[in-house]
Amino acid sequence: MVTGSFPFMLEFFMKWRRLFEMDVIRIIRKNKWLILLLVVWLGGLGVRVYRQGDLLGFYYDQGRDALQVAKILAAKNFPAIGPTTGLAGIFLGPFWFYFLAPLYFIGRGDPAVAAALVGVVDSLTILLLYGLGKKFVNEKVGLIAAFLWAFSYWLIRSARWFSNPSPLPFFTVLLFWSLGEWLLRQRAKWFLAVALWLAISLQLEAASAIFYFPAIFLLALIFRHRVKFGSANKYLWGGVAVFFFSLLPQAAFEIKNKFLMTRNFWGFLTGKVNTESGRSWAWPTFSIIKERLIWYHHVFFAQFDPNLRWPFWLVLLFWLFFLLVLLRSRNNFLRLIFLFVLTPLFFLLFFVGNYGHLYDYYLTGFLPGFIFLLAYVLAQLPLAILFIILLYFSWQNGLLTRNYLIAGVDGPTHITLGNQKQIIRWVCQDAGRQSFNVDVYVPPVVPYAWDYLWRWYGCQKLHCCPAKKHVSRLYTIWEVDPPHPERLKAWLERQAGIGKIEKQVRLGGIGGERRKRYEQKSLSIGSHPLL
Repeated sequence: MVTGSFPFMLEFFMKWRRLFEMDVIRIIRKNKWLILLLVVWLGGLGVRVYRQGDLLGFYYDQGRDALQVAKILAAKNFPAIGPTTGLAGIFLGPFWFYFLAPLYFIGRGDPAVAAALVGVVDSLTILLLYGLGKKFVNEKVGLIAAFLWAFSYWLIRSARWFSNPSPLPFFTVLLFWSLGEWLLRQRAKWFLAVALWLAISLQLEAASAIFYFPAIFLLALIFRHRVKFGSANKYLWGGVAVFFFSLLPQAAFEIKNKFLMTRNFWGFLTGKVNTESGRSWAWPTFSIIKERLIWYHHVFFAQFDPNLRWPFWLVLLFWLFFLLVLLRSRNNFLRLIFLFVLTPLFFLLFFVGNYGHLYDYYLTGFLPGFIFLLAYVLAQLPLAILFIILLYFSWQNGLLTRNYLIAGVDGPTHITLGNQKQIIRWVCQDAGRQSFNVDVYVPPVVPYAWDYLWRWYGCQKLHCCPAKKHVSRLYTIWEVDPPHPERLKAWLERQAGIGKIEKQVRLGGIGGERRKRYEQKSLSIGSHPLL
């Protein structure tokens, strides 16, 4: 009887197997875009968080931020201003510090965990770009934009930078979405979101977000026939209130410090500070226009091809095709993004302040717009050509990303969290239970990063803390300084007058020495004891 039932059971199993396979195929076909998006997002997330504990660049800015966050978490200080900008006497808002606080809390003080969580936030830009394409253009554009953002080498490095501009693209894409809802879909309540994302962006990187103001003003003028507040006027004033509410901490700082930032900002605008020529704005000469156009190309095109090795004629052909496709488009959302990205490029032609210095992060907030526009242009190509271009993109960016992610921490100039922790472990293992002091040399002079790492990793994790009073055992830690080796040499010579070297170690770009203080010798001027 058992033998006779076997063919029936086998037939029953095969029938349900075929049905199950048909259902799976049907589900895959129905949700192919979402499945592809999930694969892209997981890949983009992986390259943003992988090996942060070894490869994280933890330097002056990161140490300064970590120390400030530690004070917030200990309820010792709640800052009204944030990190300094590239302009003397002008500070960002405090949003970045409060944004970092829960991330450090989750990681129990570990910078690698906090940096990885910032990478997670940036990875959400991948999903937002897809959603942006699906809602305002089509799914194909959204998926291409998501793919480009996920695997662009320089965008990956930007996400892993662990500095205040890093999460800016995420909030900028939210701003794009809100602008589309407000200006194109005539939903007045979305102006509240526009004001919120604008306020946050300005606090993350003012050099980039300052251009959001003229961009939004220009778009509001162009699409003014779609802006119908009417009885919904409350949303207009509500948005204004949201924006100015975000400025209250800085306003309090200004009042307390006799409008320090206002005076410095006005001096910058009028050319009285941070300039050589006495001007911050001037009519551009041909050489300035040429220089800026080359810089624009490098900043934007590097997100697609990080090697920038295309011949001039091919670069020119690319940009002509790029502009032609966009100008022929009748999609209002693409026009919105195009004008938004074009705004800073126009105004920067007239900028001659900050001693003529322009940095790539000035355009960080406009990179999502470029990637979205590039995705639309690529989507117009035949499928075979699109596949070849994306294959080329993956090859160029994939090689650099792979080499970066598998790199060791023992290169002659390599300095990251990995070998910073190694040198602290070496000191602790060598010292054992003996009391010791630590002196540190870093190129920016002030060793904020080491101050934090000793407090978190040395004292809390390894229970190995430098003594607060001078003892005979001194460990000197120094970082290589390729631009100014003479400064490191002078510092080491001063240390030679403090104590005799008993043991040395070199870990990548970081050196360590155990010294025994000479009798009745104190620390020389210019050293920075870690307490």
